[in-house]
Amino acid sequence: MARGARRIGKAETDWDVIVIGSGLGGLAASSRLARSGLRVLVLEQHVFAGGYAHHFLRRIKGTKIIYDFDVALHQTGSLRPGHGMHRELSDLGVLQRLRLIEFDTAFRTRGPAHDLVVPADADRYEALLCETFPEQAPGIRDLFANMRQICGDGSGLSAEALEAMNLSLQELVERHVSDERLFSIFCTLWGYLGSVPSELSAFLYAQMWGSFHLGGCFYIHGGGQALADAFVEVIEENRGRVLLKTPVTSVLTEAGRITGVETARRGRFRAPIVISNAPAPTTFNELLDVPDLAKTDREVADALPIAVSIHQAYVGIRGDAAKLGLPDRGLFVELGYDHEAQRQALLRGDYRSCGYLVGNHNVADPGHHPPGRSILHAAVIADGRHWVELDEATYRERKHELEEYLIDRLAEAIPDIRERIEVCETGTPHTMARYTSNSLGSIYGYASTVTSHSVHRPQPRTSVPGLYLAGAWTFPAAGFGGAMSSGFNTASLVMQDIEGKTSR
Repeated sequence: MARGARRIGKAETDWDVIVIGSGLGGLAASSRLARSGLRVLVLEQHVFAGGYAHHFLRRIKGTKIIYDFDVALHQTGSLRPGHGMHRELSDLGVLQRLRLIEFDTAFRTRGPAHDLVVPADADRYEALLCETFPEQAPGIRDLFANMRQICGDGSGLSAEALEAMNLSLQELVERHVSDERLFSIFCTLWGYLGSVPSELSAFLYAQMWGSFHLGGCFYIHGGGQALADAFVEVIEENRGRVLLKTPVTSVLTEAGRITGVETARRGRFRAPIVISNAPAPTTFNELLDVPDLAKTDREVADALPIAVSIHQAYVGIRGDAAKLGLPDRGLFVELGYDHEAQRQALLRGDYRSCGYLVGNHNVADPGHHPPGRSILHAAVIADGRHWVELDEATYRERKHELEEYLIDRLAEAIPDIRERIEVCETGTPHTMARYTSNSLGSIYGYASTVTSHSVHRPQPRTSVPGLYLAGAWTFPAAGFGGAMSSGFNTASLVMQDIEGKTSR
Protein backbone atom coordinates (compact mmCIF):
# COMPACT_ATOMS: atom_id res chain seq x y z
CA MET A 1 0.00 0.00 0.00
CA ALA A 2 1.16 3.58 -0.68
CA ARG A 3 2.53 5.66 2.17
CA GLY A 4 -0.28 7.39 4.01
CA ALA A 5 -2.85 4.72 3.03
CA ARG A 6 -3.89 1.94 5.40
CA ARG A 7 -6.66 -0.59 5.71
CA ILE A 8 -9.62 0.76 7.62
CA GLY A 9 -10.70 -2.25 9.67
CA LYS A 10 -13.16 -2.07 12.53
CA ALA A 11 -13.21 0.68 15.11
CA GLU A 12 -14.87 1.06 18.48
CA THR A 13 -17.75 3.50 18.64
CA ASP A 14 -16.96 5.28 21.95
CA TRP A 15 -14.01 7.67 22.23
CA ASP A 16 -12.77 10.50 24.43
CA VAL A 17 -12.15 12.83 21.46
CA ILE A 18 -13.16 12.70 17.80
CA VAL A 19 -11.23 14.80 15.27
CA ILE A 20 -12.82 15.62 11.91
CA GLY A 21 -10.12 15.78 9.25
CA SER A 22 -6.48 14.77 9.20
CA GLY A 23 -4.88 18.01 8.07
CA LEU A 24 -1.85 19.03 10.11
CA GLY A 25 -3.98 20.96 12.59
CA GLY A 26 -6.10 17.88 13.29
CA LEU A 27 -3.11 15.55 13.43
CA ALA A 28 -1.15 17.85 15.75
CA ALA A 29 -4.08 18.14 18.15
CA SER A 30 -4.76 14.40 18.00
CA SER A 31 -1.17 13.37 18.67
CA ARG A 32 -0.83 15.62 21.69
CA LEU A 33 -4.15 14.45 23.16
CA ALA A 34 -3.34 10.81 22.47
CA ARG A 35 0.03 11.19 24.18
CA SER A 36 -1.77 12.70 27.17
CA GLY A 37 -3.75 9.48 27.60
CA LEU A 38 -7.01 10.32 25.83
CA ARG A 39 -8.46 7.89 23.31
CA VAL A 40 -8.65 9.82 20.04
CA LEU A 41 -10.39 8.91 16.79
CA VAL A 42 -9.49 10.83 13.61
CA LEU A 43 -11.96 10.63 10.71
CA GLU A 44 -10.66 11.55 7.24
CA GLN A 45 -12.70 11.67 4.02
CA HIS A 46 -9.70 11.19 1.71
CA VAL A 47 -7.67 8.02 1.02
CA PHE A 48 -4.56 9.67 2.52
CA ALA A 49 -3.96 11.36 5.84
CA GLY A 50 -2.39 14.80 5.89
CA GLY A 51 -4.65 17.23 4.01
CA TYR A 52 -2.26 19.41 2.02
CA ALA A 53 0.59 17.47 3.64
CA HIS A 54 0.34 14.44 1.41
CA HIS A 55 1.84 13.00 -1.76
CA PHE A 56 0.45 11.36 -4.86
CA LEU A 57 2.11 8.77 -7.08
CA ARG A 58 2.16 8.49 -10.86
CA ARG A 59 3.58 5.49 -12.70
CA ILE A 60 4.88 5.74 -16.26
CA LYS A 61 2.71 3.36 -18.24
CA GLY A 62 4.47 0.15 -19.17
CA THR A 63 7.39 0.75 -16.78
CA LYS A 64 8.25 0.49 -13.09
CA ILE A 65 9.11 4.19 -12.96
CA ILE A 66 7.09 6.02 -10.29
CA TYR A 67 7.04 9.75 -9.62
CA ASP A 68 6.17 10.76 -6.04
CA PHE A 69 4.82 14.31 -5.97
CA ASP A 70 4.61 16.43 -2.82
CA VAL A 71 1.33 18.35 -2.95
CA ALA A 72 2.33 21.45 -0.99
CA LEU A 73 5.51 21.44 1.07
CA HIS A 74 8.25 23.74 -0.24
CA GLN A 75 10.02 24.40 3.05
CA THR A 76 9.19 24.67 6.72
CA GLY A 77 10.89 26.40 9.64
CA SER A 78 11.45 26.70 13.37
CA LEU A 79 13.06 23.26 13.52
CA ARG A 80 16.45 24.21 14.93
CA PRO A 81 17.00 23.13 18.56
CA GLY A 82 15.58 25.68 20.95
CA HIS A 83 12.85 26.84 18.56
CA GLY A 84 9.15 26.23 19.11
CA MET A 85 8.30 23.64 16.48
CA HIS A 86 11.46 21.63 17.22
CA ARG A 87 10.42 21.49 20.85
CA GLU A 88 6.80 20.55 20.13
CA LEU A 89 7.60 17.79 17.65
CA SER A 90 10.40 16.43 19.83
CA ASP A 91 8.18 16.23 22.90
CA LEU A 92 5.60 14.25 20.91
CA GLY A 93 8.13 11.82 19.48
CA VAL A 94 7.35 13.01 15.95
CA LEU A 95 10.66 14.69 15.14
CA GLN A 96 12.62 11.54 15.92
CA ARG A 97 10.78 9.79 13.09
CA LEU A 98 11.78 12.40 10.50
CA ARG A 99 14.96 13.04 8.54
CA LEU A 100 15.42 16.78 8.16
CA ILE A 101 17.23 18.51 5.32
CA GLU A 102 18.37 22.04 6.23
CA PHE A 103 19.16 24.61 3.54
CA ASP A 104 21.62 27.49 3.49
CA THR A 105 19.44 29.21 0.88
CA ALA A 106 15.87 30.30 1.64
CA PHE A 107 14.86 31.09 -1.95
CA ARG A 108 15.85 32.88 -5.12
CA THR A 109 13.93 35.96 -6.25
CA ARG A 110 14.03 37.55 -9.69
CA GLY A 111 12.35 40.69 -10.99
CA PRO A 112 12.76 43.25 -13.77
CA ALA A 113 15.75 44.82 -12.01
CA HIS A 114 16.96 42.23 -9.49
CA ASP A 115 18.08 38.62 -9.22
CA LEU A 116 19.11 37.52 -5.75
CA VAL A 117 19.75 34.24 -3.96
CA VAL A 118 18.54 34.87 -0.42
CA PRO A 119 20.36 33.18 2.49
CA ALA A 120 18.37 31.37 5.15
CA ASP A 121 20.43 32.86 7.99
CA ALA A 122 19.08 36.27 9.03
CA ASP A 123 22.51 37.81 9.64
CA ARG A 124 23.78 36.75 6.20
CA TYR A 125 20.51 37.93 4.62
CA GLU A 126 20.84 41.34 6.27
CA ALA A 127 24.48 41.66 5.19
CA LEU A 128 23.63 40.71 1.59
CA LEU A 129 20.89 43.34 1.38
CA CYS A 130 23.17 46.00 2.87
CA GLU A 131 25.86 45.11 0.32
CA THR A 132 23.36 45.10 -2.57
CA PHE A 133 21.59 48.32 -1.52
CA PRO A 134 24.26 50.31 0.40
CA GLU A 135 22.24 53.53 0.34
CA GLN A 136 19.45 51.71 2.16
CA ALA A 137 21.73 50.00 4.72
CA PRO A 138 20.59 51.95 7.84
CA GLY A 139 16.95 51.21 7.07
CA ILE A 140 17.73 47.56 6.34
CA ARG A 141 19.41 47.17 9.73
CA ASP A 142 16.45 48.84 11.45
CA LEU A 143 14.00 46.60 9.55
CA PHE A 144 15.81 43.41 10.58
CA ALA A 145 15.99 44.61 14.18
CA ASN A 146 12.25 45.32 14.08
CA MET A 147 11.52 41.85 12.71
CA ARG A 148 13.55 40.22 15.48
CA GLN A 149 11.65 42.28 18.07
CA ILE A 150 8.31 41.21 16.62
CA CYS A 151 9.38 37.55 16.63
CA GLY A 152 10.48 37.89 20.25
CA ASP A 153 12.22 35.32 22.43
CA GLY A 154 9.25 33.07 23.15
CA SER A 155 8.44 34.66 26.51
CA GLY A 156 5.39 36.58 25.26
CA LEU A 157 4.38 39.26 22.81
CA SER A 158 6.67 42.27 22.69
CA ALA A 159 5.46 45.85 22.31
CA GLU A 160 6.65 45.69 18.70
CA ALA A 161 4.62 42.52 18.11
CA LEU A 162 1.49 44.10 19.53
CA GLU A 163 1.98 47.12 17.28
CA ALA A 164 2.49 44.87 14.24
CA MET A 165 -0.87 43.19 14.92
CA ASN A 166 -2.51 46.27 13.43
CA LEU A 167 -0.08 46.97 10.59
CA SER A 168 0.10 45.69 7.04
CA LEU A 169 3.39 44.30 5.79
CA GLN A 170 3.67 47.24 3.41
CA GLU A 171 3.23 49.77 6.23
CA LEU A 172 5.89 48.05 8.31
CA VAL A 173 8.51 47.70 5.56
CA GLU A 174 8.01 51.20 4.17
CA ARG A 175 8.84 52.63 7.58
CA HIS A 176 12.38 51.46 7.00
CA VAL A 177 13.19 51.20 3.27
CA SER A 178 12.10 52.94 0.08
CA ASP A 179 13.68 51.11 -2.87
CA GLU A 180 10.98 49.17 -4.75
CA ARG A 181 13.40 46.36 -5.58
CA LEU A 182 14.37 45.98 -1.94
CA PHE A 183 10.72 46.07 -0.91
CA SER A 184 9.89 43.32 -3.41
CA ILE A 185 12.79 41.13 -2.28
CA PHE A 186 11.96 41.42 1.40
CA CYS A 187 8.28 40.74 0.76
CA THR A 188 8.91 37.84 -1.64
CA LEU A 189 7.30 35.22 0.58
CA TRP A 190 3.93 36.99 0.78
CA GLY A 191 2.58 34.24 -1.46
CA TYR A 192 3.17 31.73 1.36
CA LEU A 193 0.41 33.56 3.26
CA GLY A 194 -1.66 34.53 0.23
CA SER A 195 -2.24 38.29 0.61
CA VAL A 196 -0.35 41.09 -1.12
CA PRO A 197 1.82 43.28 1.17
CA SER A 198 -0.73 46.11 1.36
CA GLU A 199 -3.27 43.70 2.88
CA LEU A 200 -1.09 41.11 4.61
CA SER A 201 -0.70 41.15 8.38
CA ALA A 202 2.79 42.37 9.31
CA PHE A 203 2.59 40.31 12.48
CA LEU A 204 1.93 37.03 10.65
CA TYR A 205 4.58 37.73 8.03
CA ALA A 206 7.12 38.41 10.76
CA GLN A 207 6.28 35.13 12.48
CA MET A 208 6.73 33.21 9.23
CA TRP A 209 9.88 35.20 8.37
CA GLY A 210 11.35 34.38 11.76
CA SER A 211 10.52 30.70 11.47
CA PHE A 212 12.70 30.51 8.34
CA HIS A 213 15.43 33.08 8.92
CA LEU A 214 15.86 32.51 12.66
CA GLY A 215 14.53 28.97 13.07
CA GLY A 216 16.03 27.48 9.91
CA CYS A 217 14.81 26.53 6.42
CA PHE A 218 14.06 22.80 6.27
CA TYR A 219 12.55 20.15 4.08
CA ILE A 220 11.50 16.76 5.41
CA HIS A 221 12.85 13.73 3.56
CA GLY A 222 9.77 12.14 2.06
CA GLY A 223 7.97 15.49 2.19
CA GLY A 224 4.67 16.42 3.76
CA GLN A 225 3.47 12.81 3.69
CA ALA A 226 6.37 11.71 5.91
CA LEU A 227 5.31 14.34 8.46
CA ALA A 228 1.66 13.29 8.33
CA ASP A 229 2.58 9.62 8.63
CA ALA A 230 4.75 10.34 11.68
CA PHE A 231 1.78 12.00 13.40
CA VAL A 232 -0.43 9.03 12.52
CA GLU A 233 2.11 6.61 14.01
CA VAL A 234 2.17 8.56 17.28
CA ILE A 235 -1.63 8.65 17.43
CA GLU A 236 -2.05 4.93 16.79
CA GLU A 237 0.78 3.93 19.14
CA ASN A 238 -1.15 5.71 21.89
CA ARG A 239 -4.50 3.88 21.50
CA GLY A 240 -5.85 6.27 18.87
CA ARG A 241 -7.12 5.48 15.38
CA VAL A 242 -7.05 7.28 12.04
CA LEU A 243 -9.83 6.10 9.74
CA LEU A 244 -9.57 7.01 6.06
CA LYS A 245 -12.40 7.20 3.53
CA THR A 246 -14.73 8.11 6.40
CA PRO A 247 -16.39 11.47 5.74
CA VAL A 248 -18.35 13.01 8.59
CA THR A 249 -21.87 14.10 7.67
CA SER A 250 -23.01 15.58 10.97
CA VAL A 251 -21.74 16.76 14.35
CA LEU A 252 -24.26 15.56 16.91
CA THR A 253 -25.49 17.37 19.99
CA GLU A 254 -27.91 16.69 22.82
CA ALA A 255 -29.21 19.38 25.17
CA GLY A 256 -26.77 21.81 23.55
CA ARG A 257 -23.64 19.70 24.13
CA ILE A 258 -21.53 17.59 21.79
CA THR A 259 -22.28 13.87 21.79
CA GLY A 260 -20.41 12.62 18.72
CA VAL A 261 -20.58 12.48 14.93
CA GLU A 262 -22.44 10.69 12.14
CA THR A 263 -20.45 9.35 9.19
CA ALA A 264 -21.52 8.48 5.66
CA ARG A 265 -20.15 4.94 5.62
CA ARG A 266 -19.56 3.78 9.16
CA GLY A 267 -22.47 5.09 11.18
CA ARG A 268 -22.23 6.92 14.46
CA PHE A 269 -19.26 7.48 16.76
CA ARG A 270 -19.70 8.90 20.25
CA ALA A 271 -17.47 11.33 22.16
CA PRO A 272 -18.06 14.33 24.45
CA ILE A 273 -15.42 16.32 22.55
CA VAL A 274 -15.19 16.95 18.80
CA ILE A 275 -12.37 18.91 17.17
CA SER A 276 -13.15 20.05 13.65
CA ASN A 277 -10.24 20.40 11.27
CA ALA A 278 -12.82 21.03 8.53
CA PRO A 279 -13.36 24.60 7.29
CA ALA A 280 -15.04 26.73 9.95
CA PRO A 281 -17.96 27.76 7.67
CA THR A 282 -18.60 24.11 6.85
CA THR A 283 -18.42 23.13 10.50
CA PHE A 284 -21.01 25.65 11.64
CA ASN A 285 -23.30 25.78 8.61
CA GLU A 286 -23.29 22.19 7.34
CA LEU A 287 -21.96 19.76 9.95
CA LEU A 288 -23.38 21.00 13.25
CA ASP A 289 -26.81 19.40 13.63
CA VAL A 290 -28.27 22.53 15.26
CA PRO A 291 -26.47 25.46 13.60
CA ASP A 292 -28.06 28.05 15.86
CA LEU A 293 -26.10 26.63 18.79
CA ALA A 294 -23.07 28.34 17.25
CA LYS A 295 -24.80 31.48 16.04
CA THR A 296 -22.04 33.88 17.17
CA ASP A 297 -19.25 31.63 15.86
CA ARG A 298 -21.09 31.24 12.57
CA GLU A 299 -21.43 35.00 12.12
CA VAL A 300 -17.66 35.42 12.55
CA ALA A 301 -16.91 32.48 10.25
CA ASP A 302 -19.17 33.71 7.48
CA ALA A 303 -17.92 37.32 7.59
CA LEU A 304 -14.19 36.74 7.13
CA PRO A 305 -12.55 36.78 3.68
CA ILE A 306 -11.51 33.46 2.16
CA ALA A 307 -7.83 33.10 1.24
CA VAL A 308 -6.48 32.52 -2.23
CA SER A 309 -6.27 29.19 -4.00
CA ILE A 310 -3.55 28.09 -6.41
CA HIS A 311 -2.79 26.95 -9.95
CA GLN A 312 -0.07 24.34 -9.83
CA ALA A 313 1.64 21.96 -12.27
CA TYR A 314 3.48 18.88 -11.01
CA VAL A 315 5.90 17.76 -13.71
CA GLY A 316 8.19 14.76 -14.09
CA ILE A 317 10.90 14.91 -16.76
CA ARG A 318 13.80 12.89 -18.11
CA GLY A 319 17.15 14.40 -17.23
CA ASP A 320 18.81 16.37 -14.45
CA ALA A 321 16.94 19.68 -14.23
CA ALA A 322 19.81 21.39 -12.41
CA LYS A 323 22.15 20.70 -15.34
CA LEU A 324 19.43 21.52 -17.87
CA GLY A 325 18.89 25.05 -16.51
CA LEU A 326 16.81 24.96 -13.31
CA PRO A 327 19.13 24.61 -10.30
CA ASP A 328 16.78 26.41 -7.88
CA ARG A 329 14.71 24.69 -5.22
CA GLY A 330 12.39 27.69 -5.27
CA LEU A 331 12.57 30.60 -7.72
CA PHE A 332 10.04 33.41 -7.29
CA VAL A 333 9.61 35.49 -10.42
CA GLU A 334 8.04 38.95 -10.15
CA LEU A 335 6.84 40.49 -13.42
CA GLY A 336 6.89 43.99 -11.94
CA TYR A 337 7.07 45.94 -8.69
CA ASP A 338 3.46 47.13 -8.59
CA HIS A 339 1.78 44.81 -6.10
CA GLU A 340 -1.54 46.62 -6.42
CA ALA A 341 -1.56 45.78 -10.14
CA GLN A 342 -0.88 42.18 -9.20
CA ARG A 343 -3.78 42.22 -6.72
CA GLN A 344 -6.10 43.51 -9.43
CA ALA A 345 -4.87 40.83 -11.85
CA LEU A 346 -5.55 38.20 -9.22
CA LEU A 347 -9.08 39.49 -8.66
CA ARG A 348 -9.93 39.35 -12.35
CA GLY A 349 -8.38 35.92 -12.82
CA ASP A 350 -5.50 37.10 -15.01
CA TYR A 351 -2.80 34.70 -13.83
CA ARG A 352 -0.55 35.72 -16.74
CA SER A 353 -0.04 39.10 -15.03
CA CYS A 354 0.86 37.61 -11.64
CA GLY A 355 4.22 36.55 -10.28
CA TYR A 356 4.91 32.84 -10.18
CA LEU A 357 7.05 30.17 -8.53
CA VAL A 358 9.04 27.44 -10.24
CA GLY A 359 11.26 24.90 -8.58
CA ASN A 360 13.38 21.79 -8.84
CA HIS A 361 12.22 19.31 -6.23
CA ASN A 362 15.36 17.20 -6.65
CA VAL A 363 17.21 19.96 -4.78
CA ALA A 364 14.70 19.83 -1.91
CA ASP A 365 14.73 16.06 -1.46
CA PRO A 366 17.80 14.53 -3.14
CA GLY A 367 17.36 10.91 -4.16
CA HIS A 368 13.58 10.95 -3.87
CA HIS A 369 13.17 11.20 -7.65
CA PRO A 370 13.34 8.33 -10.15
CA PRO A 371 16.90 7.68 -11.41
CA GLY A 372 17.91 9.98 -14.24
CA ARG A 373 14.81 12.10 -13.84
CA SER A 374 13.61 15.27 -12.12
CA ILE A 375 10.48 16.41 -10.29
CA LEU A 376 9.53 20.02 -11.02
CA HIS A 377 6.72 22.34 -10.05
CA ALA A 378 5.29 25.62 -11.26
CA ALA A 379 2.65 27.61 -9.40
CA VAL A 380 0.77 30.89 -9.40
CA ILE A 381 -1.83 31.93 -6.84
CA ALA A 382 -5.49 32.07 -7.86
CA ASP A 383 -8.84 33.56 -6.95
CA GLY A 384 -11.00 30.46 -6.67
CA ARG A 385 -14.14 32.29 -7.75
CA HIS A 386 -13.01 32.08 -11.37
CA TRP A 387 -13.08 28.27 -11.30
CA VAL A 388 -16.46 27.52 -9.71
CA GLU A 389 -19.63 26.67 -11.61
CA LEU A 390 -17.87 26.08 -14.93
CA ASP A 391 -19.36 23.53 -17.29
CA GLU A 392 -17.09 20.57 -17.98
CA ALA A 393 -16.04 21.64 -21.48
CA THR A 394 -15.11 25.16 -20.36
CA TYR A 395 -13.27 23.82 -17.34
CA ARG A 396 -11.18 21.40 -19.42
CA GLU A 397 -10.34 24.14 -21.92
CA ARG A 398 -9.24 26.58 -19.21
CA LYS A 399 -7.28 23.89 -17.40
CA HIS A 400 -5.43 23.01 -20.61
CA GLU A 401 -4.58 26.69 -21.19
CA LEU A 402 -3.32 26.94 -17.61
CA GLU A 403 -1.18 23.85 -17.97
CA GLU A 404 0.42 25.18 -21.14
CA TYR A 405 1.13 28.49 -19.42
CA LEU A 406 2.79 26.79 -16.44
CA ILE A 407 4.91 24.56 -18.66
CA ASP A 408 5.97 27.68 -20.56
CA ARG A 409 7.27 29.11 -17.29
CA LEU A 410 9.42 26.02 -16.76
CA ALA A 411 10.50 26.20 -20.41
CA GLU A 412 12.10 29.58 -19.68
CA ALA A 413 14.71 27.59 -17.75
CA ILE A 414 14.59 24.31 -19.72
CA PRO A 415 13.70 25.14 -23.36
CA ASP A 416 13.17 21.52 -24.50
CA ILE A 417 11.09 20.56 -21.49
CA ARG A 418 8.08 19.42 -23.54
CA GLU A 419 10.18 16.71 -25.18
CA ARG A 420 11.30 15.55 -21.73
CA ILE A 421 7.96 15.45 -19.89
CA GLU A 422 6.81 12.00 -18.76
CA VAL A 423 4.16 13.12 -16.27
CA CYS A 424 2.24 16.37 -15.87
CA GLU A 425 -0.60 16.83 -13.41
CA THR A 426 -2.18 20.25 -13.10
CA GLY A 427 -4.26 21.38 -10.16
CA THR A 428 -6.77 24.24 -10.16
CA PRO A 429 -8.88 25.77 -7.39
CA HIS A 430 -11.54 23.23 -8.40
CA THR A 431 -9.01 20.47 -7.71
CA MET A 432 -8.16 21.94 -4.31
CA ALA A 433 -11.83 22.22 -3.36
CA ARG A 434 -12.55 18.65 -4.45
CA TYR A 435 -9.81 17.13 -2.32
CA THR A 436 -10.03 19.35 0.76
CA SER A 437 -13.64 20.67 0.77
CA ASN A 438 -12.15 24.12 1.38
CA SER A 439 -14.35 26.95 0.16
CA LEU A 440 -13.21 28.22 -3.27
CA GLY A 441 -10.28 25.80 -3.08
CA SER A 442 -8.60 27.97 -0.45
CA ILE A 443 -5.10 26.79 0.44
CA TYR A 444 -4.81 28.97 3.57
CA GLY A 445 -8.30 28.96 5.07
CA TYR A 446 -9.08 32.57 5.85
CA ALA A 447 -7.08 35.41 4.30
CA SER A 448 -4.21 36.64 6.47
CA THR A 449 -5.11 40.31 6.28
CA VAL A 450 -4.75 42.94 8.99
CA THR A 451 -8.37 42.39 10.04
CA SER A 452 -8.67 38.62 9.55
CA HIS A 453 -5.50 37.13 11.01
CA SER A 454 -5.01 35.10 14.20
CA VAL A 455 -7.13 36.72 16.93
CA HIS A 456 -9.79 37.87 14.43
CA ARG A 457 -10.68 34.32 13.38
CA PRO A 458 -13.25 31.99 14.95
CA GLN A 459 -11.90 30.96 18.33
CA PRO A 460 -10.66 27.36 18.71
CA ARG A 461 -12.91 26.92 21.76
CA THR A 462 -16.38 27.49 20.30
CA SER A 463 -19.59 28.50 22.06
CA VAL A 464 -20.89 24.91 21.78
CA PRO A 465 -19.67 22.91 24.81
CA GLY A 466 -17.37 20.17 23.58
CA LEU A 467 -16.82 21.59 20.06
CA TYR A 468 -13.38 22.95 19.10
CA LEU A 469 -11.62 24.04 15.91
CA ALA A 470 -8.09 23.33 14.69
CA GLY A 471 -6.21 24.24 11.52
CA ALA A 472 -5.94 27.17 9.13
CA TRP A 473 -9.51 28.38 9.77
CA THR A 474 -8.86 29.32 13.38
CA PHE A 475 -6.09 30.73 15.59
CA PRO A 476 -3.25 31.38 14.84
CA ALA A 477 -2.38 31.00 11.14
CA ALA A 478 -2.17 28.97 7.94
CA GLY A 479 0.74 27.08 6.41
CA PHE A 480 2.44 23.99 7.81
CA GLY A 481 3.77 25.74 10.90
CA GLY A 482 0.59 27.72 11.52
CA ALA A 483 -1.66 24.67 11.19
CA MET A 484 0.46 22.58 13.54
CA SER A 485 0.65 25.42 16.06
CA SER A 486 -3.13 25.66 15.88
CA GLY A 487 -3.49 21.98 16.67
CA PHE A 488 -1.14 22.14 19.64
CA ASN A 489 -2.97 25.21 20.96
CA THR A 490 -6.38 23.57 20.60
CA ALA A 491 -5.17 20.43 22.36
CA SER A 492 -3.98 22.58 25.26
CA LEU A 493 -7.43 24.19 25.53
CA VAL A 494 -9.09 20.77 25.51
CA MET A 495 -6.81 19.57 28.30
CA GLN A 496 -7.47 22.72 30.32
CA ASP A 497 -11.20 22.20 30.05
CA ILE A 498 -10.97 18.52 30.95
CA GLU A 499 -8.75 19.25 33.94
CA GLY A 500 -11.12 22.02 35.04
CA LYS A 501 -14.09 19.62 35.01
CA THR A 502 -12.09 16.97 36.82
CA SER A 503 -11.05 19.38 39.58
CA ARG A 504 -14.64 20.47 40.09
